[in-house]
Amino acid sequence: MIYILLFITISNTALIIYFFIKQENTNRKVLEALFKEEEKSESASEENKKHIDDMLKMREMYESD
Repeated sequence: MIYILLFITISNTALIIYFFIKQENTNRKVLEALFKEEEKSESASEENKKHIDDMLKMREMYESD
C-alpha cells in the first residue's frame, strides 16, 4: 500500500513539473506574439502620422487657393 502511495506521489510530482515547463513555453510564445504585435502597431502609427501630415499639407494647399 505504501508503495502505491509513493508511486502516485512521484508520478504526481513529475506531472506537475512537466505541465509547469509546458505552461512556461506557452507563456513565452504568447509574450513573443504580443511584442511582435506592438512593433507592428508602432510602425503603423508612423505610417498614420505620415498620412496625416500629407493630408494636412493637401488641406493647406486647398485652402490657400
